[in-house]
Amino acid sequence: MRSRLGPVCLALLVACGTSGGDSSESTSLSHTRVPVGVASVVRDTIRDELVLTGRLGPKPGGSALLTAPAAGVISSVNVQVGARVKRGAELVTLDVPELAADARQKEAAAAQAEREAARQQRLLNDGVTSQRAVEEAAAAAGQATSAAEASKALLARTRVRAPLSGRVQAVRARRGERVDAGAPLVDLIDADTLDLHLAVPSGRLAGVHAGQPATVVQEGDTTSYPARILVVAPGVDSLTNAGDVVVRVANRDGGLLAGAGATARVLIGLESQALIVPDSAVVLAGDSSAVFVVGADSIVHQRTVLPRVHQGGRVAVQGQLEPGDKVVTTGAFGLQDGMRVVAK
Repeated sequence: MRSRLGPVCLALLVACGTSGGDSSESTSLSHTRVPVGVASVVRDTIRDELVLTGRLGPKPGGSALLTAPAAGVISSVNVQVGARVKRGAELVTLDVPELAADARQKEAAAAQAEREAARQQRLLNDGVTSQRAVEEAAAAAGQATSAAEASKALLARTRVRAPLSGRVQAVRARRGERVDAGAPLVDLIDADTLDLHLAVPSGRLAGVHAGQPATVVQEGDTTSYPARILVVAPGVDSLTNAGDVVVRVANRDGGLLAGAGATARVLIGLESQALIVPDSAVVLAGDSSAVFVVGADSIVHQRTVLPRVHQGGRVAVQGQLEPGDKVVTTGAFGLQDGMRVVAK
């Protein structure tokens, strides 16, 4: 009897031992109670919005650094920082005696040359001189007149005028100060219209085009300014893999400051009836993204999803989800399919 029953009993013992091991592993997972935060999957409309930060600056031709045209003494400064000026307004006057003397001398020389040219013409009419002498006198008069006009124009530049309408950013000149040619005098900016320069990742450039509406908010402020995309660069930087985009914004009230940082929001599109979960619910699962769905029995099941549009801490996803499903939002680190959880 022992020899016949021994193998049977042994087989039963082995079978029972194997079954007990699998059961204990499954039981340990299902009885592990991990505290987690949860949220519901909802179906809603979400905005596909590009949000980028850049630096505000004047538009091309919208700024000027005015310099001294020649060495001299500043005789008057007619503006101060922040002043609004119109194009052609006299900002700074320089006293340059050498230029004034040269202009007077060349003006007198031009007048003399013109009188000589007229005299030679009269002599030719009387048959006293030659045509060549008349032509030479006329040429000399023309050269003298051109030199006088150039000297007069240079003298006029000592009255430094605004090349554009705008506001004074800086005054670097003081009355009575002697300056060299090329010395900076006044910084001028047309701040009524500013450009915001952005670096847009290459993967998002396809949704951006000239004329697209945008909104701009300056750092440290909450006021939103309507704007439009002016230009989109045709290529990307090889180091950053981003393309330059310029957003132009009207600034009539002067609330935006050239040189300040600002954030632009560009609406790329709307996705309606999308399945939406909190950003924090999406975790990496190998090379894919996933969420943990909490079942009615408090056991979680991993579902692979494809994240699409992000906005305000929410993300639209594609996957095997339904509105009302509960997904884990916090405590997902180390979580495994089949674990039992407890909502905080």
